Amino acid sequence: MKKILFSSIVATTLLFANNSAQININNDTVEVSTDIYLEESNNYYYFGSYLRTSNYGNTNTNSLLTVGIKVLNSYFDNNGGINYGFGIKGVYSNDYKKFFATPLAIFANYTLNENIYFDAQLSYAPRVLSFKDALSYSDYSIKANYKIIENGSIFIGYRNINKEFTNKVEIKYDKSIFAGYKVTF
Repeated sequence: MKKILFSSIVATTLLFANNSAQININNDTVEVSTDIYLEESNNYYYFGSYLRTSNYGNTNTNSLLTVGIKVLNSYFDNNGGINYGFGIKGVYSNDYKKFFATPLAIFANYTLNENIYFDAQLSYAPRVLSFKDALSYSDYSIKANYKIIENGSIFIGYRNINKEFTNKVEIKYDKSIFAGYKVTF
């Protein structure tokens, strides 16, 4: 029964054809992420990412796992459109100490024309939404995208991820420019 239920959820999700997968890289970081479209009438998405970064200057690598849900509202006119929304995500890493936070997030997307669009995201978890050895978490990212084929875009962006631990150690987890490729299906 569980297999049938899972298969039907996956099949109906893929039929909405608004899913995406992307990879982005720079010299020190690689991130793989996905958005899975849940419901057409309310624009609900599951999202997740796995980010792996080298610890600038030494051989340690750090990983950050993120999963969440978001809802987007669309406002379009003939010249493009604006999407914005809110969500919540879980962020986990076990590099310096065990870190778990559930930041609230704001998402925005601006479509300039059929080939060029911009994405922005801002997330923050204060002490009350931070667990284990975490005191707070924040991140933001911006991206400029260019559609090169029907279901594919290249992009360049900037991201900043900060983690603060209960012992007052603050780690700039990632602060970098990145480039990548996004496929929608």
